[in-house]
Amino acid sequence: MGKFRLKDNTLTLESVIELKNKDGVKLNGLPNPEGKGGSGEKALGVDGNDLGKSEDGIDSEGLARAADGSWWVSDEYGPHIVHFDASGKEIERINPWSTGKKLPLVFAKRRPNRGMEGLTLTPDGKTLVGIMQFPLYNPSKDAIKNSLAIRIVTLDIASGVTKQYVYMMERTDLQAVSEIAAVSNSTFIVLERDGEYATETTRSTVFKKIYKIDLSGATDISDANNTATGKLFDGKTVEELKDAATLAKYNIKPVNKTLVADLMTDIKELYPHDKAEGLAVINPSLIAVCNDDDFGVTGKGFYATKILPYIKTVDKNSIYFVKLKDPLK
Repeated sequence: MGKFRLKDNTLTLESVIELKNKDGVKLNGLPNPEGKGGSGEKALGVDGNDLGKSEDGIDSEGLARAADGSWWVSDEYGPHIVHFDASGKEIERINPWSTGKKLPLVFAKRRPNRGMEGLTLTPDGKTLVGIMQFPLYNPSKDAIKNSLAIRIVTLDIASGVTKQYVYMMERTDLQAVSEIAAVSNSTFIVLERDGEYATETTRSTVFKKIYKIDLSGATDISDANNTATGKLFDGKTVEELKDAATLAKYNIKPVNKTLVADLMTDIKELYPHDKAEGLAVINPSLIAVCNDDDFGVTGKGFYATKILPYIKTVDKNSIYFVKLKDPLK
């Protein structure tokens, strides 16, 4: 983790915290083994040899800092939520199979590489709120085709008690949810997006929007028996219910959702990146959004330089400050 200071529109790196396991060994990005978050991914070296797997492997995504200086990090593999002390050393790892505090077992059905993309901590410091990037493959990939139902999980840090809610994404062809940030103990902003690059001719169809959501009034869909498929409704999973009309038949209310910003219209310059992923509340009228630049590399089966079509330069990390038309509170 890097600490940066913003001065004169320039970010300067001040310090770095390296993440380590409980034994103080630096973490890596190797895939987890089966039964510990593995999804069938294989990591290869430049020589083509298998680099192996690691229970400590993490594809870090969400980040929240507690008042005591410790850190909570979510990941896409398990999914995992990992608690690190102020120095970056692991305190505990929470997932569907951990001892002690657990995530509900159904979260093990996350779509590979679309796990817990967003994580935040409520202002009172008592509750972690995580959101999945995409509908779970629950009970299977084919069964949830065209589903819009994404799960949110809340975890009471002191007791380990969890609750689950439904977030309805806008379209089935989106990359879906990239981040969540707390506004109050029950309201949050969520970043939802596609994976397309904007240009002057495509900006009207590119989708990168921020919504305010409210958990109060939404239905807790937790499964008291903590089964692998979660709570069923006439034998169907929440993901199989797919749309708001079907959810309503079973008296399931998704989180309330209102648009607060559109990156295609609410920043002065054209947003040129494919991946808007980081989100922070600066104050009620100002938020910050950053992108995932993929290290400036892209390609499937081969590597190539990741060039942004609109500005014809290599993608790099950038932070955009967005002034909201209506304050969050």
